[in-house]
Amino acid sequence: MTVTPKISIQNGNLVVHEKTILKGVPDNIVLTPGTGLGLLEGAFIGATATESKNIHVFPLGILEGLRFMCCFRFKLWWMTHRMGSCGKDVPLETQFMLVESKDGSPIEEMDAGGEEGTIYTVFLPLLEGPFRAVLQGNEQNQIEICLESGDKDVETTQGLHMVYMHAGTNPFEVINQAVK
Repeated sequence: MTVTPKISIQNGNLVVHEKTILKGVPDNIVLTPGTGLGLLEGAFIGATATESKNIHVFPLGILEGLRFMCCFRFKLWWMTHRMGSCGKDVPLETQFMLVESKDGSPIEEMDAGGEEGTIYTVFLPLLEGPFRAVLQGNEQNQIEICLESGDKDVETTQGLHMVYMHAGTNPFEVINQAVK
């Protein structure tokens, strides 16, 4: 029996349950499907660079026309939420993001009633060894992964498990499974 991953990169797009979430995914982005009980709906996002540094900013892809909610750190000890529909709406220091994709995307076509076909995708930045990852947007509507060690002497050329993604039709279950 062959199990097909629900999250994949196809033709330069990040596809979740046959819905395009991000367009223009660069070639240096690596997707590792989750393994083990309950992880078939998830995957790890990683990236590689040619130069070893203590801070990397990896463009992940373009987010346009999909509603999202994110939590981001706006002060050293405080977080708050923000909602948006494109990459430039994603603030610096984003620690969690939930993206909603429906049949008939983009947003203007989402007026039809019913939740059938709605997929929720969690992006959860992680710690990887001495490095921490956060999400951020830029003016080109790209989602970026910022990977940093906080120490100028601790460098790397890659982060292979920087962000965990989990997807499904129930946002509460998706969030619960992503943080397990």
